[in-house]
Amino acid sequence: HPMHLHGVYYEVDSRGSWAADTIYSPAARRLVVTELMQPGATMAVRWSPARPGNWIFHCHFAYHVSTYLYRAAHAEGAGHDAMTGMSGLVLGIEARPRPGQLSEPSSSERRHLRLLVQSAPHRFGSEPGFGFVLQRDGRAPAADSIEIPGTPLVLRRGEPVAITVVNHLAEPTAVHWHGIELESYPDGVPGWSGAPGHLLPPIAPGDSFTAEFTPPRSGTFIYHAHIDETRQLRAGLAGALIVLDSGQTLDPERDRTFLVSSAGSTTDPAGQSAPGLVNGSTDPSPLDLRVGVTYRLRLISIHPDWRVTFSLLSDTAIARWRPVAKDGAALPPAQATLRPAWLLTGPGETADFEFTPSTAGPMRLEVKTLLPGWYIPVPIRVHAAGVR
Repeated sequence: HPMHLHGVYYEVDSRGSWAADTIYSPAARRLVVTELMQPGATMAVRWSPARPGNWIFHCHFAYHVSTYLYRAAHAEGAGHDAMTGMSGLVLGIEARPRPGQLSEPSSSERRHLRLLVQSAPHRFGSEPGFGFVLQRDGRAPAADSIEIPGTPLVLRRGEPVAITVVNHLAEPTAVHWHGIELESYPDGVPGWSGAPGHLLPPIAPGDSFTAEFTPPRSGTFIYHAHIDETRQLRAGLAGALIVLDSGQTLDPERDRTFLVSSAGSTTDPAGQSAPGLVNGSTDPSPLDLRVGVTYRLRLISIHPDWRVTFSLLSDTAIARWRPVAKDGAALPPAQATLRPAWLLTGPGETADFEFTPSTAGPMRLEVKTLLPGWYIPVPIRVHAAGVR
């Protein structure tokens, strides 16, 4: 179960199982917003609510929090209807304000973005695809144009932003800013985010909602639909959200993002869910790198149904990379050490690595399911220093 906490990080103090437990030293602890727990696993965590309001702690496998599928599998049961389609492995949390505590003030000095939620017919066989499209240059894109994954959103730490989400679908939607520390109301869970008497409504067809927040840290995050994830998330409503430090620029040559999502919501005859996509493709284009150059690899796992592994390999051996961040939070120096380039992820996890190729030649980033399912290799061509 990939366990995700909204609105704030939690610290993992120990991991274990029914048989034993490993208590981490202070240097080995880490901050996360999503932590994958294998069958039989345990963990001890701690966190402090930073802002008042309603929050949730839930499994990020779509099936495990779907009222509709959960009820179909378990007959009648009480669902958390206030959370618009969530049931099963979800815990509602109410953080009450301290006396005199104030919410983040609204500001007219915000950077304004306009994000369209759109659909295109027959994107996945007979199924439509859904996608987020960032409006650019004041011109609205075609009504049936979509991007899968959604347009990457690049924000700055400490810069207030107002993102207006416009729903062009024929059904309600909502957007969660996964990993961002923000006020409860714009967090994105309809009927729950906010506080009693002031709860977030879903974004109705043809309507819009403006989420205002100020990212407090730089890192790799996700934005995605938070209504009927078994349909909307699988259909393409997810994208990368990159927050940069002040003065930092995103170098497209040295900063590479790999987002794993779903290719629709259909299942095969064996009952397996839809295969995966890497940056929207089952056959990604080759990646060109150079010997001696250090690259930042941002790995994002948001396929709602699969545990996914990433492996960086040459023809003869597994490479080595240095982890630098988990879920957008920088890792302590003791954990940011070179290690074999393999990573297991669950839906909602992000991880940043630094990789410096030392030898020219072919490599590949293997993206595949932990259990038998699907496999997508990303070809890599490493060129000698100074050669393009």
